[in-house]
Parts: sequence; C-alpha cells; structure tokens
Amino acid sequence: MLCPACGPQATVLESRAMTSPDSDAGTTNTRALRAMLAACLFYAAFGGLIQWFPIWLIEERGFSGEQLGLVISIAGIGRIIAGPLTSAWADGQKDRRAPIKLLSVITLFALAGLWFSQAFGISFALAFVAEVTFWALIAFLEAALLRLTRPGLFPSYGVARGLASLSFVVGNVAVGMLVDWGGNATIWWWLALTVAGLLAASFSMAPEPVSRASEPPFSQRLADGFAMIRRPDFALLMFGCGLIQAGHQFYYIFGTKLWIDELGVSGTMAGWLFAFGVIIEAGFLMLVAPRIEHVRPATLMLIGGIGALVRWSLMATSPSLEMLIPLQALHAVSFACTFLGAMRGIHAMWGDDRTPTAQMMFMAIATAPAQALSSWIAGRVFDTGVGSQGYLAMTGVVAVGTLLVFILWRRPPFTAYAPSAR
Repeated sequence: MLCPACGPQATVLESRAMTSPDSDAGTTNTRALRAMLAACLFYAAFGGLIQWFPIWLIEERGFSGEQLGLVISIAGIGRIIAGPLTSAWADGQKDRRAPIKLLSVITLFALAGLWFSQAFGISFALAFVAEVTFWALIAFLEAALLRLTRPGLFPSYGVARGLASLSFVVGNVAVGMLVDWGGNATIWWWLALTVAGLLAASFSMAPEPVSRASEPPFSQRLADGFAMIRRPDFALLMFGCGLIQAGHQFYYIFGTKLWIDELGVSGTMAGWLFAFGVIIEAGFLMLVAPRIEHVRPATLMLIGGIGALVRWSLMATSPSLEMLIPLQALHAVSFACTFLGAMRGIHAMWGDDRTPTAQMMFMAIATAPAQALSSWIAGRVFDTGVGSQGYLAMTGVVAVGTLLVFILWRRPPFTAYAPSAR
C-alpha cells in the first residue's frame, strides 16, 4: 500500500494543486468533470431511491412499515460486513474505478431482479442487496471527487458536490412527477435507468492506475482498515457524525408519505418539498463552503448536530405546509454541515491515499449500524400511528452523536496520518 501524505491538510492540498491532472483548457479539469458526471447520475438515482424506493416497496411489493424498516436495518448491518471487505478488495485493484464499476453492476442486477420478483422473500433479499451496494458507492464517488478536483480548476469540490446535490433534487422532483403521471411503477424505471447511466459513466471516467512497490495480502489490507478505528479522533468523528446523519432516517423513509397523508399534497409537491432542503444544501456547498475553509471540521459537525436536534424537535409538531418550507432549509445545517465537517475531517486526517478506505470504514462501522438502528426504530414508531411525532424518536440518536462531536471539538485540530502513527 502506498504511504499516505505525511503533512498537515494544507500540505496535502498544495501537493494536489501541483499535480493536477490533464485538462483540455487551463481552467478545466476533465478528469474531475467525468467523475462529477458519475456522481451526478448516482445522486439522481439516490433522489429516487432514498425518498421513493420505500414507497415502491410498500405499494408494489406489499412491505409493511416494520418490514421496510427491517430490510433497511439489515442492509445497514450488511454494510458493516460488506464495507470493509469491499474497501480491502478495492485497495488491491490496479484502477481506482474498479469498485464503482462492480457496485453499479450488482445494484443494476438487484433492481432487475426486483422487477420480476413477486415472492416477498426474494424481494426482501434483493432490496437488501440493492441497499447495501448502492450506499457503498458513496464512499468511492466522494473520494474520487476529493481526489480529482484541484484548486483553481473547474469544477472545484464544492461546485462538483453541489451539482451532485442538485441532481438529487432532479431525482426527487422527476420521480414525484412520474408517480403523478404513471403511478408507482415509474419509480423502478427511474432507478434502473439512472443506475445504468452511472455504470456507463464509470467506464467513461479516466483510468486511475495505482502502482505499488509491493502488494499486501487481502487479510493485511483488511486489518489495516480496521486499525484506523483505533485513532481516537477518527472514532469520535465516525460515531458522532454517523449518529447525527442516522437521525435523518425517519425523515428519509416516511417523511414523504406523511406529507402526502397528513397534508394531502401531491407526489409532485412532496418531491419539491423534499427537494427544497437539498437545494439549500447544494447552495451551502457551492456558495458557503468555499468561504468557510478556515472553520474547523469539528465545529461544522457540532453545528450540524445542534441543527439536527432543533429540526427534528420542530418537525415532530406536525407543522403546516407554510412552516414546513422554512424547516426544510435546516437541511443545510443538519446534513450539509455534518457532511462537510466529516469529509474535510477525514481528508485532513488521512490524506489522498487513505481517504477512500477511511470513508468506507466510516460508512460501514459507524454510519451503517447507526442507520440500521434508526431505521428499525423509525419503522416501529411509524406503525404505532403517531405520525409526525415519530421524529422525536430521532432526537435521542442525534443527542448522543452531538455529544461525541462536542468531545471531538474540545480536542486539538487534526493532523494528517503519518506512517509512524500506525
């Protein structure tokens, strides 16, 4: 395995700027553009999966709220196992595109199987596979954007990630309109076509060959990934941000359905409501994030945790449509601040070479089990019929995560990984 960068974050960014990839023009980074296209297609699919896939499973495959929460919970547990294994496998590949291609293929096959399956057990298993492999793509695509974007070239990381978030908005709104036009079956078609597009985009990405003086065995690469958790700062970041982000599960799984049922809005309006929060998130990442690079990652995480506590407490009051719109703007705090702090913190700790593995460990060991627990809780609470009051169940999860990032905030700023730190 290549030795990662040994200097602080500023040194890492300077070295990245000095080694920018080929470009068609002096200000255009074509490799980052191709990675951005793949990320945009992923998030367009994600906009359909995270908001509408649960509805498709309920309406088209007969899942109950508890069964839906259970499959998402078990998928979270599956990511605990699949994440480190995928990361260790990817570390041994000669091209950094390999895991994106593999996971896209598996997700597409799982979706294809779901279209033809009528047996609940098979549908449950295929939904599990799709949830595991689709979510696993996030770490590798985010790492590609961080790795390939360069200061002074288009697109910057903030622009690329912001456009990816806007693609999520497209997915939300487009599927809502499709549901109003053609029913719930259109949800599956959107997912299948966008994942197919992602697969094609992964092949169009510029090759990223990795040359290593020696190749550690798979078991050693797997052990190296788990060893990262022993770093206290990384553990606090992982579990703190994982819990704050997991607090969104009731909103992701049942928020749209509650708006349609409680407020009587159409699928298109529900899509726009969900999308509004992501638009604010994208604006934050594109316009605000570049101007707050001096803010410590831990500070951003702490702001995100406090914002999430406020958001879910107010959402539990069954707000009217007029109140719901400004509450959706808090997505820039509860999600975007937490996300930006985590991504910057991971890169500051581990540098370019180790960031993909660190992100996968973050998702597999912290985010996945936290989401699994929150999804199960959300499903059980939803089936009790409490409606929007179910958001209160998420405040306890977020409170623990906020406490962890507060402890992290009290510690000294991060420094990049060095070989001696192993």
